Amino acid sequence: MPDPDDRLARMHAFADMYRAKHLDLAAFDPGGYLQTTLSDEDRMPLEFFVEYNNAWWFEIVSGVAVPHVAYDPGSDSGSIVLDIDYAGDTLRAMQHVRFGSGRIDRIRTYASGTFFLGNSPLVRLDRYGNAVWLETGYDLTASLHAALAFLETPRGRTFAAEDPTAEPIARIRANLAALAARRPG
Repeated sequence: MPDPDDRLARMHAFADMYRAKHLDLAAFDPGGYLQTTLSDEDRMPLEFFVEYNNAWWFEIVSGVAVPHVAYDPGSDSGSIVLDIDYAGDTLRAMQHVRFGSGRIDRIRTYASGTFFLGNSPLVRLDRYGNAVWLETGYDLTASLHAALAFLETPRGRTFAAEDPTAEPIARIRANLAALAARRPG
């Protein structure tokens, strides 16, 4: 039987990762996955989820507030509510979290896809990022190459030249270079 205090502590650590805008791969089961209502029912490997968020998504969002964290010992699952700030535009989301062998092994994300129809430059950049990263079948190397290629397109260069997306793009470029240096291919 899992220790409820340990599981709740892991949920709070997960919340702290969102607040710090950096996910720690060690918190996640290597065989685990994420599913989201935002795109499809495919299973995104948790390594991909961590690398994508750390390299791209966290650089776009201004911050993540976590107003609620919970754990239910009966189902050995938790929930986390996220208020994701895009420089004044807020996406509200919830994640249902399951555990396996002491680490998070399944995440289900719920959020409104209509949020991404907004015209804020950061939301538009995220919309493009989602297409670049998530349409490659969750292949980290392919997504990395697609993200680098996107930054060289006219749209990518526009994002790199204009506020408020210029600074996030500069950080994303550095993150992608670091990720490429760590990955074969």
